[in-house]
Formats: sequence, structure tokens, C-alpha cells
Amino acid sequence: MSNHLKISIVTPSFNQGQFVESTVRSVLEQNYPELEYIFMDGGSTDSTIDVIDKYRDKFFHFRSHRDEGQAAAVAEGFETSGGDILAYLNSDDMLAPRALFYVDAFFRNNPDIDVLYSHRLAIDTNGIAIYYWILPTHSSYLMSRWDYIPQETTFWRRSIWERAGNIDKSFRFAMDYDLFVRFMKLGKFKRVNRFLGAYRWHDDAKSSRLFETVGREEIARVWREHGIKKSKISSFLERRFHQAIDSNSNTFVENHHIRSGCLPGLGYHINDVWGW
Repeated sequence: MSNHLKISIVTPSFNQGQFVESTVRSVLEQNYPELEYIFMDGGSTDSTIDVIDKYRDKFFHFRSHRDEGQAAAVAEGFETSGGDILAYLNSDDMLAPRALFYVDAFFRNNPDIDVLYSHRLAIDTNGIAIYYWILPTHSSYLMSRWDYIPQETTFWRRSIWERAGNIDKSFRFAMDYDLFVRFMKLGKFKRVNRFLGAYRWHDDAKSSRLFETVGREEIARVWREHGIKKSKISSFLERRFHQAIDSNSNTFVENHHIRSGCLPGLGYHINDVWGW
């Protein structure tokens, strides 16, 4: 019997052939013994399937056909999963080396925590670190009023997912925010002091394309559906929170987990940033 928790990771994908191999390798090269990697492709017509064919025997589950979009693909993937811990990683993002071993140890050693996330590191199309967020201790008050939790670094127990329900397929942008707000009502979050993954910023990224056209309205929808009321004081706190992130991001380096001296200057390739 394994001493490790089973971790299920779902990757939704559609025409991300430029980045998908980096994503897949960042998961498989964890060499985590109790991994269920579920790859949900939406019928890609670029090089995605050619890339994936090299790794197909490593997936717990794989499918490629037209679907109803990212949220539907992630929801279907979770329904296929059997892990104790769940997460999803978009097909242009990456996990940090040995992140899954850290997640496993954290949840085994902290039975009172339901949801885990970390600071955010962003990379460009070439894998160069371009910015990072240093997040303060978790605040459910702020989280419910601002979509700031880095989805690519977030892991949760199956038990809270079963109580909260699956991803809402009707969302195009804020499906993670909606899910996290539901989690917040049922369990306990913890922001850990490291970087568990990397978010890739590029022109075709969904978050950069959809925020102004879809994102703002979907975030407002989450507030309405969950009875979250915005106020002048909450808006003030959000601004101060954002200022604190920017200030900390100029000075912070985490010894032993990020290579010393890299982040303050940025401009380093992702392979040279992780200091494991």
C-alpha cells in the first residue's frame, strides 16, 4: 500500500500545440507514484495530438473530440478521476518540479486544510519569468471579493469537491473563482510560502482575451449568486491588497525553493528559476 495520496490532475486543451508539451512534461516528470493524469482535448486541429501521441500511454484517461469548452472538459475530467487530491492545469501552464510531493506531504500533515495554493509566477511564450505575485496570508473576505487565487497552483481534497459540487459548465472565465467561493463556504484554505506552478501569459491566453469581454460580468455573477456585497471599504482593501502584492513582489525571494537572485531581476528562463 502506497504512503502517498492519489493526486488527479486534469488538463483541458484546445489548439495549444505550441505549449502543451511543456505542460505535460511538467506533470509527468514529477515522477509522482500516485498520479492520475487526465487529458481532455477539445478536438484540436493543430499539432497538439501529434505531441500528445508521444505521451498517451502515460495518461490515466485521454480523449479528443469537440466539447462544450474548458469548463465542461474540466468537469468531465473530474468525474473520471479517483484521486484523494484534485487540481487542473491548463495546457499552457506548468507545475514546479516536485510540486506534487510537496502537495502530498502538506495534505497528509495538515488534515484540517481543504484547499492549498501558493504565490504566482508568470512566464512568457518563451518560458521567461516576467512577473510574480507574493500573496499575503489567506483571507476569505478578500478572496470572495477579488479573483486573486492562482488556479495553476491550487489543489483541494476530494471531500470538499464532493460537498461543493463540480465545475459549473456555464462559465467561460470565472469557473475557478466560482468553485473556490463554494469551497470557501465549506472548508479551510492555506496559502503556502512557495511557488507551485507557473502561469503562462500570452496574447491567446484565455484570461488575457476574455477578461474585459466576459470576465468582469462572470465575476459579478459570482458575487450575485453567492450574495457577496461590494462596498467602499472592500474596494479600498482590494486596492491596498494589490499594492501590497506589487510591493512584496519587488523584494521577495524564497530560499531553497527559487534559485537565489533570480526573481528580483526576472528575465530568467523557467528551467533556470526553480532551485530544487
